[in-house]
Amino acid sequence: MARKLITLEERQWLAKNAVKMMGKAVQYPVLDIDKAVERINEQRKSQSMSPWIEIQPISEDMHKAPNRVATFQKDPITGVYYGIVLDQDEFGNLRWQKLQLHDNISLNMDRREDAKIWAVLRFHPDIQGSPWEVQNPYYKIFDPIDEARSEGKEIEYMKKAFDRVDILLDNPKNMVFFARYLGEELVENSNFELVRGALLRYAKKEPFEFNKKWENRLRSFGEHFESARALGIITNDADRGFMFRNIGLGINPDEAIKMMSQDSNIMTAINNELAEKDQVILHIKQELEREAETEKKNPKVKEMKKEKVAAGDSDNDFE
Repeated sequence: MARKLITLEERQWLAKNAVKMMGKAVQYPVLDIDKAVERINEQRKSQSMSPWIEIQPISEDMHKAPNRVATFQKDPITGVYYGIVLDQDEFGNLRWQKLQLHDNISLNMDRREDAKIWAVLRFHPDIQGSPWEVQNPYYKIFDPIDEARSEGKEIEYMKKAFDRVDILLDNPKNMVFFARYLGEELVENSNFELVRGALLRYAKKEPFEFNKKWENRLRSFGEHFESARALGIITNDADRGFMFRNIGLGINPDEAIKMMSQDSNIMTAINNELAEKDQVILHIKQELEREAETEKKNPKVKEMKKEKVAAGDSDNDFE
């Protein structure tokens, strides 16, 4: 989901600090464009954002040229009218400037007229992120610096996730438990490379979620819950919720994990059953022990494995 171009808190600030009353018989609270522009530019400079805003089609319609005109939007919560007022007629009716929307609009926020247009267009329902965004908006906003910053953060999260995968690989139980905690389904004969590949793929595709789950303070209990559920040690009863043996843990996963974190006897019992029944962990342990024994007898095997990884073997290719 796209981030909001303007929050409710900001709209409430505008209603208190950037509104002027216009009209004759009826007074309308209209956005004070000059104050709004000043506010926008202050915020963008404080966040080191570029002066450029590009409004682009999400998916270009090749069969017809878009014909969208923006005038004003009324805020259903604050009652403020967002638009550029040209003048008012003799009866006090407001005349609004028409803003033509077309593909690939570039606005320079250093130019006051462009900044005024943006102060209004960000409320248009056809633009992704508008407070009143329609179900299938036509336009999206592209900010070069903001985009670069987002990509940089994603790369940082990805590097951190890959480092954490390396930590997990030292312990079969940890790697299997965390893979299940991420939602990965592991069949009984899963080997080291299959679990490693699943972790790497998740770290690449969902680095933020990977790190968020890693840092969750209830992670250990969540890992045990997901593994116990995968092995049928914890079941989900339609009427009673999640059950361990005949003990109710909670209606939903969060309640069950909280219950496990508060009852050491339940946690110990679940852990003991997992140690007996988790064939994936046993299988990987045996696999690694065999490899270690082979490497001990023939040191060249270890060197060949290193060369295989360094050369970018297909086992490492998780595109």
